[in-house]
Amino acid sequence: MARSDTQVAVRIPPELHKQLKEKAAKDERSMNYLINKAVELLLNQESAKA
Repeated sequence: MARSDTQVAVRIPPELHKQLKEKAAKDERSMNYLINKAVELLLNQESAKA
């Protein structure tokens, strides 16, 4: 079964990466999941302002 996701590479500061990794472990989620949720929240906030 082929994936429909798009792979994107991002650069983040080491401290932000560390915090993200720690939160993912604490929440028992992947860093990918948290990043996707953060992007969704940002886009929803932006569309609510329009």
